[in-house]
Amino acid sequence: MIGSILVSHDGPLGKTEWRRAIESISQTARSLANLRTLAIAEVRAATDPLTGLPNRRTLDDTLKRTLAQAGRTMTPVSAILFDLDDFKKINDVHGHEKGDEVLAAVGAVISTTIRQSDMAGRSGGEEFLVILPDTDRHGALRLAEKLRVALTRIAVIGVEQPITGSFGAASYPDDGTDPGALVRSADRALYRAKTSGKNRVEVAVAAGDPRELETGSVL
Repeated sequence: MIGSILVSHDGPLGKTEWRRAIESISQTARSLANLRTLAIAEVRAATDPLTGLPNRRTLDDTLKRTLAQAGRTMTPVSAILFDLDDFKKINDVHGHEKGDEVLAAVGAVISTTIRQSDMAGRSGGEEFLVILPDTDRHGALRLAEKLRVALTRIAVIGVEQPITGSFGAASYPDDGTDPGALVRSADRALYRAKTSGKNRVEVAVAAGDPRELETGSVL
């Protein structure tokens, strides 16, 4: 809903008044239609068409604003980065159409699992980013595990391969004080989840920690 037109008059409209009212309504309606078209274009520019989730550009903008707000209010922010395990095999065995169905199903699961205050989007390929305002490390781990379990329940007709994901979680300010650093910390944790068996959640640890050195994932 972009707008509405309300016409009020104390008595019946004469022919001249009625014609003027119709002309005025027509002009206003065209303006509202233009606003609606612009709003639709803005939504499409900010949305991944396959999953219906925000796209990478929207995620980047949101993370910048969220961290700026967190810096002013001294509140934590967490980021969860995950991707689907062995997704290439789904495309290779079942075709890209089925792969797209899986991605769309993942988008639906994410939308119904995260909180209203969170934002999740497709950051590229089979990778997704979840931004959690006012959420510490423990809260991020709980949601990441909830998402991990939810993925395993996805069933796409014609795809026999289980749908699973590997997750990395990182929190501001401990794991990064700017968007790039925070996402890189989550990415290193995701890498560790991949190399530790997949279908699991890992949390960011400090550079030089033995858990990072074992995977060779320090960037």
